[in-house]
Amino acid sequence: MKIIGITGTNGKTTTAHIVCELLQKAGHKAIKIGTITNRLTTPPPWELAKIFEQAEKRGVEYLVMEVSSHGIQQDRIKGIFFHVKALTNITRDHLDYHKTFRAYKKVKSGWLKRGCGIKIYPRDWRKEKIDFIQPYAGHFNKHNVQTALAVLKALNILPEKKLKKLFAGLSPVPGRFEVIAKKPFTVIIDYAHTPDGLANLLNAVRELRRKQRSGRIITVFGCGGDRDKGKRPKMGRLVLNQSDLCVVTSDNPRTEDPAGIIKDILTGMRQNIFGRRRRISVEPDRRRAIVQAVALAKPGDFVVLAGKGHETYQVLGAQKVHFDDHEEIKKALQKWRL
Repeated sequence: MKIIGITGTNGKTTTAHIVCELLQKAGHKAIKIGTITNRLTTPPPWELAKIFEQAEKRGVEYLVMEVSSHGIQQDRIKGIFFHVKALTNITRDHLDYHKTFRAYKKVKSGWLKRGCGIKIYPRDWRKEKIDFIQPYAGHFNKHNVQTALAVLKALNILPEKKLKKLFAGLSPVPGRFEVIAKKPFTVIIDYAHTPDGLANLLNAVRELRRKQRSGRIITVFGCGGDRDKGKRPKMGRLVLNQSDLCVVTSDNPRTEDPAGIIKDILTGMRQNIFGRRRRISVEPDRRRAIVQAVALAKPGDFVVLAGKGHETYQVLGAQKVHFDDHEEIKKALQKWRL
């Protein structure tokens, strides 16, 4: 069984999804481990051992893994031989754990350098040409497709022309630039929860607006509690600069006071942006925030729900409470039509 590891701040889930699905389309038994399929992006060793054992019994040929910085740092993947390793990108995230960006970067790049196997860096996947049909929108997804293509070419499963033809039939990735509705306005759900992830998401939405030549961008977002506080003002400033209206809300506040998290976000939104406060709305209750965004929307607008993606819960204190952006947006859309 060949193990493929995908690491990076953003794009791991989409890249792993593409690689696994194309392996299956090419006639191979393949499975994936990651943010959507497992409790942790990179499970602990005992869980991995169980998954590997079951996969071997089922005759799985390829196992595609998302490899997180926590997984590397905590030796969850120690002793695993990766036939192919790929790096999507490295931008700011998890500094609550790694403390500095330098330390975070060292963990990811260090893992890629270690051991044998094929190693694919951004300088490698950037050489791949997207001269074929593929279903994913946004410049950032182009990079994910390039990374996946480089991995699949390294595996040498099919001639390149045949391989590229398979990209046209790929399925959507849950919670990753997922278009929920197109009329009367476009609704997009995405997992973006870092400055770079939000920038990529909103740039892609702006691309859609340019093609449409009209419409406002209304962004609902928050920042996680008990996590890197330094990215909160940056995310606030970024969302305000790239949206027409912003609804600041909660996103897994955990043991922190949601009001304190929102205050950190608003610090960035108010720095050197005099006169734009009327574009900012604050609603700590995420359910009400989604209803508010939909109520503000007009035909042709773009409503973006960022941060939760595929997740079906909110972490409040030490408890997980059921909450799904997909369910809430559908309810809100029904009320809008009334």
